[in-house]
Amino acid sequence: MSVPHDARRFALAFVAVTVLVCVVGGMGSAYTLTVMSQVGVFALATLGLTILVGYAGQISFGHTLFLGLGGYMSALATTTWGLSPLVGVAIGIAASVVAAVVIGWPTLKLRGHYLAMATFAVGLGFYAVAADTKVFNGFQGIAGIPPMSVLGVEFADVVSRYFLVWAVTMLGVLAAWRLRRMRFGRSLRMVARDEAAAAAVGIDVHRQKLAAFVASAVFVSIAGSLQVHITPFASPENYSFPVIIQLFVMLFIGGLGSVWGALLGSLIVIGLPELLGGFGNYEPVIYGFLLLAILITRPAGLAAPLSPTARHALKRRIGGARVARTPQEAGA
Repeated sequence: MSVPHDARRFALAFVAVTVLVCVVGGMGSAYTLTVMSQVGVFALATLGLTILVGYAGQISFGHTLFLGLGGYMSALATTTWGLSPLVGVAIGIAASVVAAVVIGWPTLKLRGHYLAMATFAVGLGFYAVAADTKVFNGFQGIAGIPPMSVLGVEFADVVSRYFLVWAVTMLGVLAAWRLRRMRFGRSLRMVARDEAAAAAVGIDVHRQKLAAFVASAVFVSIAGSLQVHITPFASPENYSFPVIIQLFVMLFIGGLGSVWGALLGSLIVIGLPELLGGFGNYEPVIYGFLLLAILITRPAGLAAPLSPTARHALKRRIGGARVARTPQEAGA
């Protein structure tokens, strides 16, 4: 049985990215690995938004709630409740799933900017609760979070934390790609294109959107748990509104609905400011112009495939260049 072309292409890209991750892990400095670990965490969170926004076409500005639930549950489980890090991750996932169902059931009946504003209020509400609640220790946050440990293996140094984060992120890439190819992913894309048509062919639109919301919350919650174990600190500032804006910038730069776009967008948004650090006060201006140039020249995202019109124009240019060289080659 032949393997589909897109599956072969994904497998090659997966192997190439995995090799690149291993090379960086073996050759990068401690600072580089620290930055790249953050890139991996945000790439995993952006994959969650890819499922909801890129696949299902639903906008949510409240995903800092799930990022915070994953982070705070892991922090409390390991520093206050005496539980293992994996149990903390599981508690964060469970809390995020419950919150996603409770919040998503009524809000996903809204559309457009109404949905965006409702989820925006949820994100701001969690930030206010985290800042004012004694359990979360307010703006002082929760410090002293132990490193992640799995089956007695502790990921305490920079290198092991880096490989842990990217192992989980690459599993997230595989899971998100598989979801897109499943019947679930196909129904989500149909819902994103036309909800009335999807309902007409028997798709439970509200249920599918809720399932996408829950799946997205799980990805983001795991990212929040990983973040506090590599930082190791949990604070309301990690879950403020600028964070969700940052995630959406990653999403749109990389490309809606593209699993590799989530990684590329995270690398640009998190890694690029570090490269521009030597420009001092000009860093925000340069960074802003670069992002603007990307969004103008590639509005569908850097990792999004070329449209049929763009592919046709590119082929014509290449063909024209070959024809133009022919007389020169003949004369030579």
